[in-house]
Amino acid sequence: MKFKECSESMVAIGWYDARFYPEMCNEEEIDEKKMCLFMSLGYLISTDECVTVLASEMNDEDKFRDITLIPTGSIWSISRLTIGSNIPKAKP
Repeated sequence: MKFKECSESMVAIGWYDARFYPEMCNEEEIDEKKMCLFMSLGYLISTDECVTVLASEMNDEDKFRDITLIPTGSIWSISRLTIGSNIPKAKP
């Protein structure tokens, strides 16, 4: 991916992340627990059936940093970003 082309790969990814509750709970309390929803923004590097790779930054040497690996099965939304576009709202 060339530096000048990078704006074409900017995305907002909505995804579910695991959440850990260490306390003791009864069934009613467990039913009230919810998944953690995230919205990540960045350059879409790659995606396959297992993992989607997102980078927060890219430099003029075509190197990336702040890489996030998201389990593809946890994604509920991928939206291409353009200047002036709205970031999708969290899924209820």
